[in-house]
Amino acid sequence: MSSCMTKLYYTTAFEKGKHMISAKFEDEIWIYFQTNLRPRTRKEYWNVIKSFDKLTGHDPLKLTRKEATNYYNSLIEKVNSGRLSYNTAVMRLSVMKSVCTFIETYTVNHGKRYVNHFESMSLPEQDKILPKDAIPDTKEIDNLLSAALDANDNKAFLIFSLVIKMGLTNQEICNLNKEYICRNQTGHLCINMPPKNHISRFLIIPDDLGTILDKYIVAENIQSGALFTNIRKNRIKMRDTERLLASYTDKLVKAKKLRKHYTMQTLRHAAISYMLMGGASKDEVASYTGVTGKWMNRYDKIIADNIINVAANYNVININPSKIDKNVSE
Repeated sequence: MSSCMTKLYYTTAFEKGKHMISAKFEDEIWIYFQTNLRPRTRKEYWNVIKSFDKLTGHDPLKLTRKEATNYYNSLIEKVNSGRLSYNTAVMRLSVMKSVCTFIETYTVNHGKRYVNHFESMSLPEQDKILPKDAIPDTKEIDNLLSAALDANDNKAFLIFSLVIKMGLTNQEICNLNKEYICRNQTGHLCINMPPKNHISRFLIIPDDLGTILDKYIVAENIQSGALFTNIRKNRIKMRDTERLLASYTDKLVKAKKLRKHYTMQTLRHAAISYMLMGGASKDEVASYTGVTGKWMNRYDKIIADNIINVAANYNVININPSKIDKNVSE
């Protein structure tokens, strides 16, 4: 099939669908871009361009950052809903990158400006898109925290609460020092996290958790150094917190109070998911928890299946400070 015939075939087919690929795109971009493509590949690529047009109302010559982001998010949403396979989504994003790179080169060579907003985008790894049952539900969280309280284990209660409420990583829990805890100008307790990759995070602690943390520091008479130590008063390690959590999840799974075993990473996933459910934007949560922006899409499946309309203050999980009063005073 000649280039002219290819152009005529695709234009006619597309106009019937009431979409419009511009003559400029066909005459100046597609006619050259598709030259070395096999017929089947050529059709697949054209269908991807059609999918972009269907979403935006025009071809990629007029690409904007917002449109690239919307297209990217639509791929994630379709994968999460089961309407599109992961491999197909990867292929579509790759096609848009390739086409827009070609447009960028062509446009720049003709003395004009064009930005390929797809260039830096990549889909999360397949196993990084979390299913809706990947995190503990609110009842399971309550069962876990209640088990720690029933055992008079204030350290476990606070560690689990910090992860579930604030989304701290296991490493951050282990590295927490008394010196990182401070108050802002309004009197709220905060954690001044040390810089990571030259980026500092100043985290306001939610009031319910702040009360618990304050009581713990006083009760344990922590003056400086590590907030959490082992029986030898050495700083706890990541394997220690995982073992601590496992000691509770083992019992709760057997008692059918948890559906399955959860890890410290799972609890962090839960925190981020519940922040998003509480109305926080992905940018806010990414900044608060230190998650790279593109990885926030891994939580889309969970959020889509668990829409909750609540006031902000991020996390929809509330931890009752009064529950710990009895244990601290003993």
